[in-house]
Amino acid sequence: MRFENRPLRVHEKQLTSVLIGALHVSISYPQVFAKSDAFVNCILFSLKMNDLIPTINAIRQQLSGLMENYHQELIDIAGQLDTTTDYNNYFERIWQGGWARTDIAYYQNPNNQHQTIQVDANYFYDFLIKQTNTDVDELGKRTYTIIAEFKKLQTHALTELSLIGDEEKFANEVLLLEKVKDFKWGFESTAFIKTRIPNHMPVYDLNILSRGGLEVPPHLQAWGYIQSLKTKAVAPVNFSELLTQLLRQVELKLPRRNLRTDYTEKILFDVFENFHLSCRQLRNRHDNRPGFEVNDEYDVQDLMHAVLKLHFKDIREEEYTPSYAGSATRVDFLLKEEQVVIEVKKTRQGLADKQVGEQLILDIAHYRNHPDCKDLICFVYDPEGRIKMRLGWKTTCVNFPATKCP
Repeated sequence: MRFENRPLRVHEKQLTSVLIGALHVSISYPQVFAKSDAFVNCILFSLKMNDLIPTINAIRQQLSGLMENYHQELIDIAGQLDTTTDYNNYFERIWQGGWARTDIAYYQNPNNQHQTIQVDANYFYDFLIKQTNTDVDELGKRTYTIIAEFKKLQTHALTELSLIGDEEKFANEVLLLEKVKDFKWGFESTAFIKTRIPNHMPVYDLNILSRGGLEVPPHLQAWGYIQSLKTKAVAPVNFSELLTQLLRQVELKLPRRNLRTDYTEKILFDVFENFHLSCRQLRNRHDNRPGFEVNDEYDVQDLMHAVLKLHFKDIREEEYTPSYAGSATRVDFLLKEEQVVIEVKKTRQGLADKQVGEQLILDIAHYRNHPDCKDLICFVYDPEGRIKMRLGWKTTCVNFPATKCP
């Protein structure tokens, strides 16, 4: 009976469980990358420990997509808003009213210099459309829509990168993460209007102040909003630069992964997938010579060690005496440069679905704190078909406290 080879790629952030028979083994979220039609006499999973590289790459890709979609549009919005700059002085000149006065909303009639008209802020927005073809209201709506997309990424990044807060070595990056959290998406119009309020002003009618505070001239309401939009139009670019810096700094402090290439991954996958065929071949030797029989776990370990020597230079034997009952000292293999530990098991009478699952719980806990283990791979050789779950490992979400990894 053959079983599907299901390597499980694990990320420490999300927690699920592997279902082995009736037993739950708490690990992180698995992503199956084996071929769905690959059936071999072994079962495999890989435990990622504190690997933020996929998370960083995903956030970086999302950020790149947002900038590609909206960067030029934001530049265009800022450029259109700049065309209104010269008209602020004109609005100031035609203003006939004054602060804290009843005529605060009165302006010179453009069609008759001897008359005044009472207007609101919309008058100036309409004026700018006619004079510069700049629809401030539409530009504002578009700017806020774009910022909303960046804010979604901001929330996502804060959640995914919150893990670095538990690591002392990321102290500087935590400060950057706080800046990302507190990032200001431009200034509000009130910030600009405050700069135009005079320090001293005569008040002729105290009832004006009692009707809800100091009223703002309509042209300054429009001007303040335009100035606010200018800062908001450039905010996503500033946010992009800040988030890019944070991602890069975190990336530089993560364990070096240049030796753990896709090639290494493929080699291990091929070794595991073809292991049973190798065992069968060794039983049938040339000229009727005695065959090499794989009878127990030690035989599996010896053969696995020999095969790994063909592909990896620095293989360390890790002696480990498990705490489960009746267990002898076992030798696991550490691929030093690749930071991968390979644990080898062979099923036998009394060691099938449930027992393997119970052992894996303890083995995973043991290697979580291993300084050189960034991936834990458990190779279970099952030539007799003692594990009855044809689909191998199944996953189901559980609530389990995260274990801190190096």
